[in-house]
Amino acid sequence: MAYKNYDRETYLNNFKEIMKLKSQVEKYIDDAFEKGVDNLVMAGVGGSISIMMPMEYFAKKRTAMPVYMENAAELVLGINKAVTEKSLVVLYSESGTTKEAIAAAEYCREKGIPTIGVSGNAEAPLQDLLTYPIVCGAGDELSCDGDHMKLFLIVSAVLHKNGDMDDYDEFMENLAKLPEALADIKEEVDEDAKAYAYQIKDEPYHMLVGSGNLWGSTYCFAMCYLEEMQWIRTKSIESPEFFHGTLELLEEDTSIMIFKGEDETRMLTERVENFAKKISKKVKVIDTKEYEAKEVAEKYRGDFSPAFLEAYLGRLTAHLEDATGHSLDIRRYYRVMDY
Repeated sequence: MAYKNYDRETYLNNFKEIMKLKSQVEKYIDDAFEKGVDNLVMAGVGGSISIMMPMEYFAKKRTAMPVYMENAAELVLGINKAVTEKSLVVLYSESGTTKEAIAAAEYCREKGIPTIGVSGNAEAPLQDLLTYPIVCGAGDELSCDGDHMKLFLIVSAVLHKNGDMDDYDEFMENLAKLPEALADIKEEVDEDAKAYAYQIKDEPYHMLVGSGNLWGSTYCFAMCYLEEMQWIRTKSIESPEFFHGTLELLEEDTSIMIFKGEDETRMLTERVENFAKKISKKVKVIDTKEYEAKEVAEKYRGDFSPAFLEAYLGRLTAHLEDATGHSLDIRRYYRVMDY
């Protein structure tokens, strides 16, 4: 069966390229720790900070080492005094040209703060500024699952080197199997995603709700895909915050997407779901627990649930472009105007 903007073989080959980075990442992390690492800093802006959010959650569950999430534009202001030459700063820019990421890399170089980062172009400006540069453009442009894979390699290697991940080898084995599970999910949900895309194509506004390690994907889908790529107004809300303001805007005809994962915060999202179904007739629940993902061990499902969600959202994005007739590549201001 043919799928819009998706071919299984190409997709899986892309992810094999990502897994080839494992030994390079491990060497980089070994070198960084030989020089001393006291804390881990993930710095990004826009889509890049959103894809790091699940990694922050992943790391904080496993280590007492300080883990900081910093907006790259604020990092250069020197507000967080814990960011020093004993930090390891993770940067990410698919193009390698994101202004804030470049500024953050320049700032870290000037301050003697080591950086490890990823971009998809060896000639990109960011590559020359990083202490530990990684080049890999492989992934799925319609979703963030490939970005998550690359960051899992980095963060897991840091945790392992810090003595916080005894199951590192087992986790890596499951990470390598994850793409097969994601491909299965993409194919399983394609018809549902297409139907939903056409169902919501004329909706002027959506609420998006998620929590825990799904919050990054919730924020990213609202901000990157619906707002930036489709010019659709959205409000992204963390599940525990929904009942502090946003609930008053929910009405019978309000479109609300609720993303349920498999981590410790699932119950918080279920609370929103139970309330929303009493009010709105336009509630869409995407529950990663519904996907079999037989290729990966049960113990890692919670860690991988952001990628499971992205598998669905990638198919929704592909079909939404057709449903709305609005190309994902059109921008009015982003990288068009000087600002």
